[in-house]
Amino acid sequence: MTNVDAAAAAPGELKASWGWLLGWGVLLILVGFIGLSYEFLATAVAVDVIGLFLIVLGVIELVQAFGHHRVSSFFLFLVGGLASLVAGFLLWRRPLAGMAVLTLLMASYFLVVGSFRLVGSLVNRHPGWGWGAFSGLAGMVLGFMIWAEWPSSSVWAIGLFVAVSMLFQGWNYVMLALVARRAPSSEARRP
Repeated sequence: MTNVDAAAAAPGELKASWGWLLGWGVLLILVGFIGLSYEFLATAVAVDVIGLFLIVLGVIELVQAFGHHRVSSFFLFLVGGLASLVAGFLLWRRPLAGMAVLTLLMASYFLVVGSFRLVGSLVNRHPGWGWGAFSGLAGMVLGFMIWAEWPSSSVWAIGLFVAVSMLFQGWNYVMLALVARRAPSSEARRP
């Protein structure tokens, strides 16, 4: 199939699954609103999921370590796997401390990335540089707000961001489903 054929098939494929896209979008929006109502619960779930991912990553890296015959590769995967396992278990064992650490890390991220975006936009003055500067400034303000309220922000910040992200992603899927529903079917496009 050529690129032109693939591009022509994409709207038809989206049209065929527009109902699933709409359902997924509505579900994400509902879960996002629930997350906004229960920020602490959303934060706790997010920390548990991150801990689970770290544990799974640690197990995978340990299995990888024993699959390598070179000593340097073995120790690289062994140390990485053990570090991931320890971090994951600590997040599960001490979720409030995990929330505090992850929130502080998140605040630092917003401060650093926001300042780089702001300065980069002001120095380079690329097309649309004002939006880049605004994005950087907004990130810095968000980082300062989280940092100023830390450690009490640990119980709501992660859950709030996950919930807002779900809301935006849900609306994205709803809009994509509505556009896909109106797209011509793949049979109508064939010559």
